Amino acid sequence: MDDRGNLDLTKQIDQLKENKEALEGKVKFLQETCRRAGAQIKKLEAELKEKDAWKYEEIEKFRARLRDSAPYEKRLADD
Repeated sequence: MDDRGNLDLTKQIDQLKENKEALEGKVKFLQETCRRAGAQIKKLEAELKEKDAWKYEEIEKFRARLRDSAPYEKRLADD
């Protein structure tokens, strides 16, 4: 049993050390979690950028096909 009273400074120091260790563990956990989240965000941003680029390329190809094709009225007349 611990016969030291609540006002004993050595007991308070021991409790503070335990709290410090617990908080350091929590900080490490949160830092690792934030690093993983940051890596995931970067990965998703890269994927989004790639897919946006593909989308805009496809839109431009479609516009070029529309621009280069014969007008609709002319195609109707050919039928």
